Amino acid sequence: MSESASPANWFTSGQRQLMAFALTSAAWLFLAWAFCQLIFVLRDFLARFGHVIWPIIIAGILSVLLRPLVKTFEHHFRFSRIKAVILLYVLVVIVCLALGAIVLPLVVSQVIGLAQAAPHFAHRAYHHVAALVKEYPAVHDAIKAYFEKNNFKLDDFIANLNPMLSSAGSSALGALQKALSTLGSLFKLAAALAVIPIYLFFLLQSDRDLVGDLRQQLTFLQSPLRHDLVFLVTEFVGILMSFFRGQLMIGLILGVLKAIGFTLIGVQGGLILGLIFGLLNIVPYLGTILGLATVLPIAYFQVGGGFTLALEALGVFVVVQSCEGYFITPRIMGHRTGLHPMIIILSIFFWGEALNGILGMVLAVPLTAFLVVVWRLLRSKYLPQHGTGFTRVPHPLARHHQAGPGPGG
Repeated sequence: MSESASPANWFTSGQRQLMAFALTSAAWLFLAWAFCQLIFVLRDFLARFGHVIWPIIIAGILSVLLRPLVKTFEHHFRFSRIKAVILLYVLVVIVCLALGAIVLPLVVSQVIGLAQAAPHFAHRAYHHVAALVKEYPAVHDAIKAYFEKNNFKLDDFIANLNPMLSSAGSSALGALQKALSTLGSLFKLAAALAVIPIYLFFLLQSDRDLVGDLRQQLTFLQSPLRHDLVFLVTEFVGILMSFFRGQLMIGLILGVLKAIGFTLIGVQGGLILGLIFGLLNIVPYLGTILGLATVLPIAYFQVGGGFTLALEALGVFVVVQSCEGYFITPRIMGHRTGLHPMIIILSIFFWGEALNGILGMVLAVPLTAFLVVVWRLLRSKYLPQHGTGFTRVPHPLARHHQAGPGPGG
C-alpha cells in the first residue's frame, strides 16, 4: 500500500482535529449522561430504602467519631475492644441522663413559651406593618387604589387581619399540641432510632481493615486500576471522617456560643434557638441563614424587644461567625476546605435536589470534595498532557491554605 493510501492520509490535519474534538466531546457527554443516571439510580434507591439506610449511615458516622475514644480506652485502661465499647456506652448514658436532667426542662419550657408567644408575634407584626403603611400615605393610597380597582378593600383587609392572625396563632398552637399527642404513631421512626446503637456496637467492636479487604477482593483487576480504586475509596473515607468530625464539633461549639449569646441579651427561647441553629451548621451556611431569618424577627417582635434587641442578636451572629471563621474552623479542620464558598452553596442545592432530601445536603461538601479528588486523579494520571506519573492526591479537606472563613459559617 502506498503512503498516500494509508488511513492516516485519508483526512487533512484540520479534519483529523475536528474528528478528535467530536469524539472527545461525545465521550464527555457520555460520561455526563452516565453520571446523571447514577445520581438518579442512587436517589431512587434512597427514596425506597431510606428508612433502612439512614440508621446505617448515622451509625457509621458515629463509629467514625467515637472510634478514637474506644482506642483511647483500650490503650490507657488495657481493656479489650468489647469492654472499651461497653464503657463508652455507659459513659454516654450517664452524660445523656445528666444533660437530660439539666437541659431538657429548660428546652421544653422554652419550646412551650415560643409556641404560646406565636400569636403575640403575629399581632405585633400586623401592627408594625399597618403603622408602616400609614406613615407613607402615597404608598398607602397606591396600594389601596390597586386593590379597590380589583374590588378588594384594603381597609377591610387590614381590619380583618388581626382576627385572622389570632386564629392562625391559636391553630398553630393546637396543631403543635395535637402533634405531641400523636407521638405514639411514630413507631417506625422509634424503631429506626433504636437499632442505631446496635449497628454502632458492631461497627465499634470490629477492627477489620476495610481497605485491605477491598484490595484483596479486587485482585481480579489489573494492579494500576486496583490501586486507583483503593486510593479513591481511602480518600472518600478520609473526606467523610474529616468533614463529619470537624463539622459536628464546630456545630456543637457554635450552638453553645449562640445559646449563651441569645440568652444573655434576652432573646425569647434563646437557648433552644442557639443550639438548633448552631448544630444546623453541619450543613454549611444553613444554620446561619435560617437563624438570621428566625431569630431577628423574634427579637424584634417579642415582648420588650425591638430594633435594639434585633441589632444585639445580629451582633451575636457576627461575633460567633467571626470566631468560627477565623479561630474555630482553622484549628479543627484546617484553614479551608479547598472549596470556594459559592461552590459549597451550589453543591448543597445540587446534592439536596439530586438525592431528594436532607441527606444530599449533609453529604454535599464531602461528595463535591471527593469529585475534586477524582478529577485530580484523572488529570494527573490519565490525561497525557499532565504527565503519566501517579502521586497521591491530597483531598481538599486535608489541605492547609491561607486562613479564611470555613464552611460552617
